Amino acid sequence: MRNFRFAFLSLALLLPAPLAAAKPVTLVEGTNLAVAVDPASGVAVLALQGRLYRQAPGEVAAMPITGWLDDAWEPDFAPDGSAVVFKGYGEESFDLYRVRVDGKGGIERLTDSLFDDREPLYSPDGAAVLFSSDRSGNYDVWRLSLAEGALTQLTDAPGDEFSPALSPDGENLAWIAAEGREQVILTRAIAGDAPVEAYRSASKLSGLRWLPDGSALSFRSLDRDPAGNATSSLRRLDLASGADSVLSPAGADVFPFRATWLDAQTAVYTSDGVVKVWREGQALAERPFSVSFDIPAREYAHRERDFDAADERQVLGISTPALSPSGDVVAFTALGDLWLWNPDKQDLQQLTDDAAADQMPSWSDDGKQLAWVSDRGGEYRIYLQDLASGERIALPVSQRSISFPSWSPDGRRFAFFTDVPDNPLLHVVGQLMVFDRDSGKLEKYSQPMPPQSIAWSADGSKLLTLRLKPYSRRYREGLYVLAVIDLQAGTTTDIVPVPHRSIAHVSYSAKAGGVAFEQDGVLYRMPLTAQFEPDGPVELLHAGLADSPHWSKGGEQLVFQAGDRLQRMTVATGELEDITPPLSWQRDVPQDEWVLRAGRVFDGRALEYRENVDIHVRGQRIVELLPMGARDDLPVVDASDKVVIPGLFESHAHIGDHNHSESQGRAFLAYGVTSIRDPGSNPYLANERKEAWTSGRRVGPRTFITGHNIDGRRAFYAVVEAVSSDAHLERALQRAELLELDFLKTYVRLPDRQQQRVTEFGHATGIPVTSHELLPAAIYGVDAIEHFTGTSRRGYTTKISELGRSYQDVVEVITTADMGIVPTMVVPGVVLTFSEQDDIYSTPQFNNFYGPSMKQTYQDFMAFFGPGAEGYVDAYGELLTKLIERDALVGTGTDSPFTPFGTGLHAELRLYQREGIAPAKILLAATYQSARIAGAERDLGSIEPGKLADMVVIDGDPLADISDSDNIVLTVKNGRRYTQDELFEYRDSWR
Repeated sequence: MRNFRFAFLSLALLLPAPLAAAKPVTLVEGTNLAVAVDPASGVAVLALQGRLYRQAPGEVAAMPITGWLDDAWEPDFAPDGSAVVFKGYGEESFDLYRVRVDGKGGIERLTDSLFDDREPLYSPDGAAVLFSSDRSGNYDVWRLSLAEGALTQLTDAPGDEFSPALSPDGENLAWIAAEGREQVILTRAIAGDAPVEAYRSASKLSGLRWLPDGSALSFRSLDRDPAGNATSSLRRLDLASGADSVLSPAGADVFPFRATWLDAQTAVYTSDGVVKVWREGQALAERPFSVSFDIPAREYAHRERDFDAADERQVLGISTPALSPSGDVVAFTALGDLWLWNPDKQDLQQLTDDAAADQMPSWSDDGKQLAWVSDRGGEYRIYLQDLASGERIALPVSQRSISFPSWSPDGRRFAFFTDVPDNPLLHVVGQLMVFDRDSGKLEKYSQPMPPQSIAWSADGSKLLTLRLKPYSRRYREGLYVLAVIDLQAGTTTDIVPVPHRSIAHVSYSAKAGGVAFEQDGVLYRMPLTAQFEPDGPVELLHAGLADSPHWSKGGEQLVFQAGDRLQRMTVATGELEDITPPLSWQRDVPQDEWVLRAGRVFDGRALEYRENVDIHVRGQRIVELLPMGARDDLPVVDASDKVVIPGLFESHAHIGDHNHSESQGRAFLAYGVTSIRDPGSNPYLANERKEAWTSGRRVGPRTFITGHNIDGRRAFYAVVEAVSSDAHLERALQRAELLELDFLKTYVRLPDRQQQRVTEFGHATGIPVTSHELLPAAIYGVDAIEHFTGTSRRGYTTKISELGRSYQDVVEVITTADMGIVPTMVVPGVVLTFSEQDDIYSTPQFNNFYGPSMKQTYQDFMAFFGPGAEGYVDAYGELLTKLIERDALVGTGTDSPFTPFGTGLHAELRLYQREGIAPAKILLAATYQSARIAGAERDLGSIEPGKLADMVVIDGDPLADISDSDNIVLTVKNGRRYTQDELFEYRDSWR
């Protein structure tokens, strides 16, 4: 709902009263802090971590004038000093708001749309507000009349135009325009003369402001020094001469906002975490501030995890169900294999039976053959099987990745997505390809896009899929919409079924006359002609939770997933039938009893070794730790000259949101990774992988899954769920509960109010919640934070400046709230490993699973970080050191596949050591602390009696040099032992 105009300030109306004890916190520095000052009164308004604070002149303490859920930024004073205008993300998009500085009267909403309005600026007469907005398909400068509410577009160039400034007399306009790789400051008379170029730069410009005497403009510039490190400065551009001068000192971390000019010789701006006062010819001064508030203690009952029960469980990981053309059989993937299910006959057949990742079935038009993707043999290929004879062939196409194969109506061609050459981000982008079986020709179509399901037109001339349609070039987020690819013309055309709403999971039926898709968490149909042209309004097919729809050929029936249920709909009547297959799985529970004899043990609790220890293992659990030789009556694995550590945690790896890899599980174990926290995957596919690994059908680590990232209306990654309403959010949470997800992750454009609802739901069901956010997430109990940096809806983050630096606010909130954090320093720090620790790319693990060509791919792909990566890593290292010194809950993760799976975690550990962290603290972060972040420390993260037997045997001394941690000779996961040689080989069965 977007029809409200006022949001009242009482915090009690924004957040419930805390039930647990609260901890006080005082902030005296701010990361990406902004300030506005009234020149007449000297009153300042600070924007700090999404909240506005009023600071009287001569006082240090500042008091809040907005609430936690307003996400308020970039204040600008009215000419009379009575109010400020700001951008706020109260609901679904950035709008403009006004609040009185004395805190009376509440917050007034000035704009109300699903477009983003940013960088507000009062006109000198106070009658209007200028701002930038993506209302016109890119960013332009707009004017809002405060009296009438009328909007006027002031610029209309094809590129993005933003950061407006007005001359003191209100007669002239200045703004920043993006032109290719450069940015230009343009000026013109407000009445509409042709713009005049005042300044051009390859730097990133922001915060444009006209000086009070009209002679100059000030702005913030983000640059690179000769070594490639980021630098920033506050600059003044003389409009008469065109000369610019730097006002801020060298090395300053100037934040990307407008300075306030009290007069032509005095500017107030923010830099290095504080408010700076610049006066012509005088030393730079500071205006100290402090803000104080309470952070409630986070208390809830955590869900008990059962890692031991071997009873039969319903399969939840049913992936990519495909309904046969006749509508009577469903093909799907579960437990690593392909299955055929005829619910009318109650006939369930297993089509494949091996450890390869067999997935994504696709029916031939006559229903006599089935195609699917498999990585058997180490390469992705498309296999075809004649269902009557059982004859099976592989198409002569092999790629590093193949997904979403789709059979042409005549059966002679296949459309599918493959990897983009020299791009390792298989979860982000793919290339649409068509293979002609007669000619053997493989052709690519359209630009790379996130892999999605594909449909053919009846005549085979066009393809239908989904692609991202951004709102502008300035920011990456947009909507997922229908994309029609004309194979003859080579064109791609977008169809937007409903404005401002993303869609997912398309399935087309020519006889049904339309495409079915998921939108708002429910099922819709859009009529299309045979040539994929819109042919009528969107129609609701099913108002309940619905995912992954798939038509029968005739369009009479449709199957879809609804959490733990598979449903079949008779479209004409809307009648639903539960056709969930009777498929179950059992946890792999070993029965062996044995001893791991260790010369030295890092147990994950103490910071030094225990020496000469026998670790007694029964089944999947550690029974006891005894003096060496105490249990010679049991089989002994001799590691008396080795070091044993707990199994490593990879706490942030995207291990596949649309397809599987058999070798991936072996690679993780070969690197000693026995537990993975996957912060974003298709939840059905994530459960399929989890059940295949947990049952022992495929070998791999244990996983903690979150499913789709819960995001706002706009999205970037295909794995996110672009939530469009509160009802949609509740359906997403319903799915999470039905699929028994291990934690919830909210993403960058979900409004804070809805993030609070996700947190309440997660804690009520006993699972943790994570996000990129710091505040107000800490106030309502979000458990953890992903990345030191990470994307943000604001155009700047709340944890790291654009120079990579953090300030006291970040450390204070994280430690006071006891929030976990997974830094992922390896992005961009992986660049440094190529030059400083190249041996990590010549280990037996890397040579076996990746090889020199993959090293080169990553080296080339990550080169865009450039030599400036060192500056960022060192800045991140300062934050890491402060957090560990404060005993913060720091884990280890990589954001793979930005780095190779497994390799990246060891690169992350080496970066920690590079930045001065003691190896024992590093291993603690990679084991017990990461288990705490996953909410699994009762069973994992340390070598103690009663814990699960997840351990790694190392030939070396990782407490002396963390780089020894990849010298692995044996990995123990769930009590089962795996040598490196065993993990380097594919097996059809591991039991």
